[in-house]
Amino acid sequence: MRLTSLLLAATLLSAKTEILWDKYGVPHIFAATTEEMFYAHGYAQMHNQADLLISLYGESRGKGAEYWGDSKLALDRWLHTNGVPTRARAWYAAQTPEFRKNLDAFARGINDHAKKHPNHLSPQFRQVLPITGTDVIGHCLRAVHYMYMGSMTRMRTEVSPLLNPAANATLARAIPDPPADSEAGSNTWTVGPSRSASGKSMLIINPHLAWDGFYSYMEVHLNAPGYNFVGAPQIGFPVPVIGFNEHAGWGRTVNTIDTVDFYKLTVNGNKYQFDGAWKDFTTTTSTIRIKQSDNTYKTEAIATKHSVHGPVVFDNLGVTVAMRVAGIDRPRMLEQWHKMSLATNLTQFKEALRMNSVPMWNANYADDQGHIYLVCNGTVPRRKKGDWQTYSKVLPGDTSGYLWTDYLKLEELPQSEDPKSGFNQNANEQPWFTTIPQLDPTKFNPALAPPPTRPVTFRTKRSLRMISEDKSITYDELIGYKHDTRAELADATLPDLLKNADKVTDPLVKRAIEVLTKWDRHLDATSRGAVLFQAFSDRYFGTGDFNNARLRVPFNPADPLNSSYGIADLPAAYEALKIAAEDTLKNYNALDVPYGDVYRFDRGTKDLPGNGGAGRLGLFRTITFSKKKGSRIYPSHGETWICAIEFSTPQKANCLLSYSNASQPGSKHHDDQLQLLSDKKLRPIWRSRKEIEANLELRETLQ
Repeated sequence: MRLTSLLLAATLLSAKTEILWDKYGVPHIFAATTEEMFYAHGYAQMHNQADLLISLYGESRGKGAEYWGDSKLALDRWLHTNGVPTRARAWYAAQTPEFRKNLDAFARGINDHAKKHPNHLSPQFRQVLPITGTDVIGHCLRAVHYMYMGSMTRMRTEVSPLLNPAANATLARAIPDPPADSEAGSNTWTVGPSRSASGKSMLIINPHLAWDGFYSYMEVHLNAPGYNFVGAPQIGFPVPVIGFNEHAGWGRTVNTIDTVDFYKLTVNGNKYQFDGAWKDFTTTTSTIRIKQSDNTYKTEAIATKHSVHGPVVFDNLGVTVAMRVAGIDRPRMLEQWHKMSLATNLTQFKEALRMNSVPMWNANYADDQGHIYLVCNGTVPRRKKGDWQTYSKVLPGDTSGYLWTDYLKLEELPQSEDPKSGFNQNANEQPWFTTIPQLDPTKFNPALAPPPTRPVTFRTKRSLRMISEDKSITYDELIGYKHDTRAELADATLPDLLKNADKVTDPLVKRAIEVLTKWDRHLDATSRGAVLFQAFSDRYFGTGDFNNARLRVPFNPADPLNSSYGIADLPAAYEALKIAAEDTLKNYNALDVPYGDVYRFDRGTKDLPGNGGAGRLGLFRTITFSKKKGSRIYPSHGETWICAIEFSTPQKANCLLSYSNASQPGSKHHDDQLQLLSDKKLRPIWRSRKEIEANLELRETLQ
């Protein structure tokens, strides 16, 4: 036995790290050690994403304005105000020695790629090199805690009610609105043995995020001793944040926990009031360099006041607000994701979750032992009083009553393990609707999530309907459900609109009703009537927050699938339909224009018929079409890395990265998965060397 171990160790030490690039530009990394795997992963991200990767690291250093000028100044100020560069150094120092080596190896892979291919990175980004382990962890800190969570947009939303109209207009110009219907979202399903036709657990991974830039994913296949994982990191992350190994995997969705609080302070000079006493602010300072058009530099000093709550992030017009972000005292977030990907059973997965360092996202898990498990995960503050609504607005900062210092444990979070229904699902709704029967909110901290009385979206209703109504789901059906384009909102509203059609006298409205009567209620490329219905919905329900008051039957949390339907104001609905018909005729010369003629997929040189649509319409196939080019509309957001896995023997796994696996200019893998997206198809996952080499494009051996 001893001799065998020594021979194995000698073999691993002599083995070379390889990257096998398949025909879709996916790197399959085979490394002799975990450290070498991280190195090759950094190298691979540089290969596919160099410009984006290095620009993100430059921004996350808080030096965007120094490198690229005024356009990055607001971000630099935000990061320095919140101490991100300083905290990045502290987080790096707080890693275990072993994991710190992995971060350094990832950075070294990036730098070595740049040295080996000096012209691969565009000139404007070369000044950021070399990358360090601190840069890697600092970017992930910025991305999660100060973009997903404590973002400038979130601050604007919270502070806005405290300001007068003029001040709000100024703030809005400084921090623009996000695109409509483009909130960070996602879907995820797990199907247990009792609902799976094969008796094996199944998983859908389906995040919805922006199609380029900061939120981009890249598919990777990582192999090292004891590790074989297919997953997707966000660009710049050294670990996948979703994915699956040979035995288990998980998807994630943005959850409804509140991990950021804002506090209005009562101020007198350099003091603020707290628990009946006046306390001194502490102050930190930093300096930003700003590149000018003539290549000279200006400097700007950032002096940030701090209360016991956190940094002061708004101080203007007599309004002073501090921000407190959960999880910034838990520096092992990346290591937790790595441990989650190592887990081959539910016990190990829960142990990784107990690190309580990943601050948000539902985690929806399945494995080959037949277990399914969904938890509303995150660093959820242990709040002393109040409910979710209390903490959804700016809090009084003059009392310790709203100041939290600890987090709920895993066992205190809403979760569903191997439910009798045989399924768990989430489409960004509050956790109570994860499965059937629903979770009981009275068993959890009232400040943890919105109450069940808040109406769920029509996307959630579509998800619940599909997964709950099919008692025996095959793997092919699972993929079909993932690609489903039926508009749940149409099913909820068209019956009222159509059954009263005999009372309509307007000729154009009659024609519109005729089109909607024939429409299949799907948003496929060939669907006729979908464009008209989209225009009607925008007119009747609006394009902002969904107006549930315009439904005839209100939401009933005890029966979500059989409530929230009908038309409350038929005259207004017919008027909205008339205007929608006029607009559709004006723009497309037909009321029944095929959906894919208007809504398109584009990437690189490709321009293809689209399908899917806005979640507000009740689409499980969620695409935000918001970029207009003439009369056509293109995606900015939505379906990204889509995977369907059955934990059978052998494992069945098919995935797709909608916008393809590379963003680097000149890459042939910038748009090569778009046709599959248009065709509503996934591609097989190749795990074995035999499969990979049969689809090999390039072999790289790293020294």
